[in-house]
Amino acid sequence: MSVPLDRQIEIPEPANTVRSVLVLLCVCWVCLSGVVCGQETLGSTISAADTGANTAATAAGTTGSDEGESIDLLGADPLKTWKSFPEEKLFVAESTWNLVRGSMDQEPVLICNGKSKGFLWTIETYSDFELTAEWKFPTDTDGNSGFLIHTQQEERIWPTSVQIQLHQPKAGSIFPSGDAMTDNILDAPPDLARPINSWNECRVVSRSGRLTIEVNGKRAGEVTGAKPSSGHLALQSEGSEVHFRRLRIRRLSATDLEKVEQTTNASDSAPAVKP
Repeated sequence: MSVPLDRQIEIPEPANTVRSVLVLLCVCWVCLSGVVCGQETLGSTISAADTGANTAATAAGTTGSDEGESIDLLGADPLKTWKSFPEEKLFVAESTWNLVRGSMDQEPVLICNGKSKGFLWTIETYSDFELTAEWKFPTDTDGNSGFLIHTQQEERIWPTSVQIQLHQPKAGSIFPSGDAMTDNILDAPPDLARPINSWNECRVVSRSGRLTIEVNGKRAGEVTGAKPSSGHLALQSEGSEVHFRRLRIRRLSATDLEKVEQTTNASDSAPAVKP
């Protein structure tokens, strides 16, 4: 039986069919290329971000390393930081040097009862550094103690070192002790220390045999040509009860030394400020 012509299915011409298939393939290829390109772009962005982050982290790490970290000398385990002369059991009630903390959230205070002459010194040695600390004499108006910088391995009173005076009337003065030598001796301006039982702050910078000190925010002065120019840090027990806290030291890098030198030069050229 024949099918009426108006009901016959039209068969596309071969050329039209091939054209349609090619168009469809082109559309698919463009879409897939867009997705792939997008993924590649996104991947490049993440990689660049990661690289930037890593570079920044590396730079930050380098900066931190160059500047050095401030070490709390009364922190974690002081028995691994300090030793004493004369040698004794440290940081207990009956010792010359005791560490007291009011509560766990309060910072420790190092108390020297001054009953025997001697010193507490670090196990580590230091050459170029920045030292910051606070001290006070609770009752003695003529209280005496000091920092011994570049202390040598000598168990005697007093070992070869450069002494920074904390004596109440002469706080901030600097002079050599034992067999040490300096180009000059510093007599600090009078009355840099605050009244008895008040905390005093000091900052000491050591660089290549040059020692500079500030007391309570005022520049006391400096000595040069210190020999030796490296050694242990020591605290003196000289018959007076003296308290220390916030005792921190930071080793200085070449970059730090350059910055300190610029600051010192600017300070030297500025008019002197009377205490």
